[in-house]
Amino acid sequence: MQNIKYLHNYQIDKTKWDYCINHSINKKVYALSWYLDIVSKNWGGLVYKDYQLVFPVVFKKLLFFKKVYQPPFCQQLGSFSFSQDLLENNTIIHSILNFLHKNYYKFQFSVNHDVACYWSQYLCSSNFKYINRVNLELNLHKPYQDIFANYHINHKRNLKLSASQNFMIQSSKDISGFVHFYRRHIGNKLMLNNSAYFIMHSLITKCFENNQGNLLSLSDHHNNLLGYVFFISYQNRDILLFNVSDKTKNNNTMLALIDYYIQNNHNKLIDFEGSNIPGVKRFYKGFGAVEKNYIHITK
Repeated sequence: MQNIKYLHNYQIDKTKWDYCINHSINKKVYALSWYLDIVSKNWGGLVYKDYQLVFPVVFKKLLFFKKVYQPPFCQQLGSFSFSQDLLENNTIIHSILNFLHKNYYKFQFSVNHDVACYWSQYLCSSNFKYINRVNLELNLHKPYQDIFANYHINHKRNLKLSASQNFMIQSSKDISGFVHFYRRHIGNKLMLNNSAYFIMHSLITKCFENNQGNLLSLSDHHNNLLGYVFFISYQNRDILLFNVSDKTKNNNTMLALIDYYIQNNHNKLIDFEGSNIPGVKRFYKGFGAVEKNYIHITK
């Protein structure tokens, strides 16, 4: 591959790597070196020239083979650059896929929304398979009243009902309490292992250290904990990375938490992180969110 080379983790200049991500047209917090260090045991990267474009490669070692995979809590990766020409360059896309095809017996990874159209055009003429995945975003550059006007009628009605229930929403730093609540109320359904909870705890801890995280809890008037949301902030984007509620007590918990967050944040985007599940997709669209989809590629 001319001008593009693979670097092992220990070979990567992480200052240059993060500079490329932070100044990319399609910047995503998932691709920063500290984030990848937490969510994956093994990762390297394809680098074009002097970090003008980077492509994270996250892999697992399986006996004599290596498999590229999408790590947990890391929705979209793919190529990142501050040059539009490089992002849509078919030769670079071909070089990346060719490298993965030759060096990994199996792979699956997600390509971020901003370059998905270029990759999908190339993939249509190749033997690689891909599917579209839903992501939903809400622009908070308007006054709350204007955003609320675009809520679905069911959201408006249910928020009116929840207002009479005297919910208490507050900021929290209790990471262990959140992880325990998450494990108890949703962990079995998602079939997460202990490693996933360790990663979750580590991510939130690092976000607090970087002043990039906001953990909110909601309790009823008897001080019974009903749910949490955790947003990670990166430049002008706040990602709903984790959310969980006690479904047995109140169905409006998540609605009240997200509405509270919208009321108290301005001039940024909320990224809901999906989903392809019809009910979840409908819930997030109920806030007026729009689709900004990405693609998932498999071999």
